[in-house]
Amino acid sequence: MRLFAAETWLPALLALQANVVNAQANSPNCTTKTQFFTQLVEHNSTANGTFQQQYQILKSHFKPGGPIFYYQQAETGTLPVCTPSNLLQERTIYPEWAEEIVGMVISLEHRFFGLSDASNATDPVEKYRSLTLENVMLDAVTFISHVKHTIPGANESKVIVSGGSYGGFLTTVIKMNYPEVFFGAVPYAPPLRSIGANYQNLRRYDWFNWVYWDLSAAAASKMRDAFTLLAKRFENLGEVEDIAKDLNLCTVPKTAAGLQLVMGVIATNAELIPLLSFSSPDANPYGATPQKLVNITLSAKRPIDIVNATLTLRNPPELVPCIAWDTNQSAEATLQKAPFNHLTCNYFPLSVNEIPEGNILPPTSVQTETDPMTCETLYKLIPPTQAEVEAKWHISRADLIQAPRIIFAYAENDPTSGVGIHPFPPSPYRNASRWVMTSLAAHGEESIASFEGDKPSVVHARRVQLETIKEWLGLY
Repeated sequence: MRLFAAETWLPALLALQANVVNAQANSPNCTTKTQFFTQLVEHNSTANGTFQQQYQILKSHFKPGGPIFYYQQAETGTLPVCTPSNLLQERTIYPEWAEEIVGMVISLEHRFFGLSDASNATDPVEKYRSLTLENVMLDAVTFISHVKHTIPGANESKVIVSGGSYGGFLTTVIKMNYPEVFFGAVPYAPPLRSIGANYQNLRRYDWFNWVYWDLSAAAASKMRDAFTLLAKRFENLGEVEDIAKDLNLCTVPKTAAGLQLVMGVIATNAELIPLLSFSSPDANPYGATPQKLVNITLSAKRPIDIVNATLTLRNPPELVPCIAWDTNQSAEATLQKAPFNHLTCNYFPLSVNEIPEGNILPPTSVQTETDPMTCETLYKLIPPTQAEVEAKWHISRADLIQAPRIIFAYAENDPTSGVGIHPFPPSPYRNASRWVMTSLAAHGEESIASFEGDKPSVVHARRVQLETIKEWLGLY
């Protein structure tokens, strides 16, 4: 029996996250200034409208013919500022790789995010008309051409594209559709098998479940019992005052729908603990890890203490005095919901929060990032299916196995691995695409700049990836 129906959990959660990020982030100065590039609004059109698209180039170690690492920006405006929450290319592993193999690192801000606004229209249908996957890919292709023709010695450089999460999806699609431009690719945590309502939606929270059971069966069983008890309490609206007090909520949920949102915030925080369990304090200023939650759970005397730990590990009480659950706006400056909602309707319709029976968390019905009704009423779009996306953009399993020089990088602590692609069969050819899993790593953790406290598994994964790229480039 499903205890909770579909609700929009993400806005409240992002606002909750932003309070902590904004309180803890100390913004360093960017060492390399960004610039702007004149880009076409519509690439496959006779119209000649343009907009200014922001980019950054790091080339202090570049030598003629060296590789170009193209970092595919995703759904945040990350170029104008350098903050721990943004993790733009200066805070990725790519400058270190570029130094080792005399390459450069370049990045282009995603259209409609940050300062790269491609339309001044106010009507959402008109404003985002050019936010198509074709245009996003051709933005990258055109930018690569610009770089190769304006930087001396770059004309013959091979391009390695990479990005994480949605950026990992883009990385995969770009490499598959423009192999003549992008020589190799490293997509981190690409959710390639959770497009629309498909049978694999359950796997994200299946994976979440395994993270905790693998760390401690005793803790996982206590967590399951604590959440089951909380779900039972949520069935009784007479308990809402006590629930609000026990969970330190900013306001009291008065309805069953309100309680669903509260449970959604709890469940998503619980998922984010392993997903974002980076070693680097830049990427994980809270220091939240699944092992910490396991330790708290094992020593907890009351079930409610276990539930509260899923919230306070990512929202320290000294920074977040109470838990907000009923906001529809994100305070996170780097997340722009409107264009992201549009692209999830148009070509990346995620469906990721189906929690099945038997999970640590209470079961829910499917919830998409942008539900089909919103897509049709707000943007006049019908989201594509998994099969349609795979066929149109050539990312079926058969397509990916045949494609050369792609490293699909997944992580043990990342529930996104549950909706990624399956492992590839082994190949004797080093140029063959491959699937790699990094033990104890978080969501795309290998792509973050190295840190003295890095997990040994992450250090090893980075070395595997770079040595593979060296072979691709014919350096050995």
